[in-house]
Amino acid sequence: MAARVAFVTSGATGLGHATVRVLLRAGWDVFFTYRSSQRQAEQLLAEAAVLGRSAAYAQADLLQREQVMAALEACHARFQRLDALVHNFGPFVFERLPLADYSDDMWHRMIDGNVTNFVWMYRAVIAGMRDRRFGRIVTVGCDGAGDARGWRHRAAYAAAKAALASLTRSIAREEREYGITANMVCPGDIRGDDKVRLIAEAPQVGGQRSAVGEDVARVIAFLCAEASAQISGTVTEITGGQDILGR
Repeated sequence: MAARVAFVTSGATGLGHATVRVLLRAGWDVFFTYRSSQRQAEQLLAEAAVLGRSAAYAQADLLQREQVMAALEACHARFQRLDALVHNFGPFVFERLPLADYSDDMWHRMIDGNVTNFVWMYRAVIAGMRDRRFGRIVTVGCDGAGDARGWRHRAAYAAAKAALASLTRSIAREEREYGITANMVCPGDIRGDDKVRLIAEAPQVGGQRSAVGEDVARVIAFLCAEASAQISGTVTEITGGQDILGR
């Protein structure tokens, strides 16, 4: 059987970068998108070659439907298949902003970048997954997305991720007869360069290692595995327990 192929959105930097690295090590070939980080994208291609795996990329603005479709077409031209869709991309507003102050453009960017473009990709890849009776869909949420928690001054982002969680669970139910699973992972507070690091590269802080991108990416790779067929419709918090309330 040909190697499994994963499509990772926004894979050149941050958690997407770590996800590409971990999937390559798990035996996947990977196609990923980037917008402006070509140097990091080239680093991933070089790393894939060292590992004996294949990787490719497309530069794309994932808010533009035609560019999303072009990237998926480029993936198919290169690998002739797509077995896993990992939707890592999702705009975030770093400034704290009340929902009443959002412009229409800001709102649409948040919803389109986290949810609408996922629907574009899902509709484009699902027929092939159904035909092969295998597919893995993993979305990336945020702390509390599965419970639809509110987030003061991050309301649009929280709403987008909660909607994405609901979509993910609905897809899990609709597609299970075809051997397709859909799950969400919700990263905790992973910052700066730690997002791209593997566990072996993690710095030690106060006798404990920092949370790094591989902490999330290894769960993604596990969910994508063929043996994970019975894990579907889940929302997994990867926070080191920091989301647990003390009473």
